[in-house]
Amino acid sequence: MRRLKNIISKLWKESRKPKIVNEPSGLYTGNEIIYDKYIESVKSNINLNPKEWNFKSSKDYRFVLEHLDQKMGQDYLDVINAEFHDIYTSNKELLIKLSNKNDFYGKTIKFHYPNFSECSPTNFRYILHSFMILKFIKENNLINVNFIEIGGGYGGLAFYINNLVNLFGINIDSYSIFDLSEVSMLQDRYLKALKIKNYHCFQLDNFNNLKANSFLISNYAYSEISTDLQKEYTDKVINPFTSHGFLTWNFSKVHKFIDNKVISIKRETPLTHKTNFYVTFKP
Repeated sequence: MRRLKNIISKLWKESRKPKIVNEPSGLYTGNEIIYDKYIESVKSNINLNPKEWNFKSSKDYRFVLEHLDQKMGQDYLDVINAEFHDIYTSNKELLIKLSNKNDFYGKTIKFHYPNFSECSPTNFRYILHSFMILKFIKENNLINVNFIEIGGGYGGLAFYINNLVNLFGINIDSYSIFDLSEVSMLQDRYLKALKIKNYHCFQLDNFNNLKANSFLISNYAYSEISTDLQKEYTDKVINPFTSHGFLTWNFSKVHKFIDNKVISIKRETPLTHKTNFYVTFKP
């Protein structure tokens, strides 16, 4: 009887493990039903007036994005203040303005942060990652940059990078985002609503005019997709078109995903999961 219970328990645990989800434009790692609901939430917002968007308060959407709690937001803010104190304090009003602008659409769930503003904690993640990316670019003496982002969510990171590059003396020549077709449609409308220009939304089977020596970004995205799709991105986009990059790696073990580059790995801070790392690469 005990052995039977152990077998049943093992089977139940196996059934609860994340599944590989086959979508029309790609594969995600996660619960199939939840990711189907995420896409349905995106679809339900695509054709609405931007002022009617509600995806940021949808539980189905928030399983994938906009799910940080208040404490985690504070953890991100503490890291920003510690690691980027000077640029944070001297540009706090700009950062508050950008947070309010980013929260304007989607019926955002917000929390109050003393000495900052009432905002979504996800803003602090975008701010920290933008600062880290732009610092890495500056340290590598890159000035005129073509960005390629794999998995852009609703366009939040693209919004912040576009608005913060000037603080680091960097120019954006182009910004290309790869995602599922439905998500790309929402990205396009969202970035247009926020007056972002000079970007393109692509799918892996539908892209053009990428530039050599581009800078790759992929936060909680490339590492989530299937091994086969990772290889396809590597063969079609990463190897031929990128020279430097920054990824926030989750779910899977970090591996050699690009040829002839120096890959560096650092533990994610603040740590949102024990398997998460910041991964950078350069020639």
